[in-house]
Amino acid sequence: MPQRILVADDDPFSLEGLSMLLAIWGYDVETASDGQIALQKVWADQPGAVITDVVMPMMSGLELLGALRAEKPGMPVIVVSGQSSLDTVARARQEGAYAFLRKPVDTSRLKSVLASALAKGRETSTP
Repeated sequence: MPQRILVADDDPFSLEGLSMLLAIWGYDVETASDGQIALQKVWADQPGAVITDVVMPMMSGLELLGALRAEKPGMPVIVVSGQSSLDTVARARQEGAYAFLRKPVDTSRLKSVLASALAKGRETSTP
């Protein structure tokens, strides 16, 4: 059974492109156009990892990351953003992001980081 990944991004082109790439890699992909929808889908769909943009309406990716740390501390979250100020990167790390990747995302780096995040997520969810 393919591992489920949730992708949250308000840019439909980024969302579709990343979703297609992950599907090609063999993942079962769920999508959300904002952080609130993403949080609901985490509870409903139980993904193995979340990939989120930072700037989104309703709830930012960093707010989503904080909510996931509080409610599902073992969930690996990869933050991607075109806004890679030192403050944003530091806040993502402070909130517990597994990784921070700059847009446009280096696909080979994403593939490696995602595989590592999923392996770590399985370790933390094993009793």
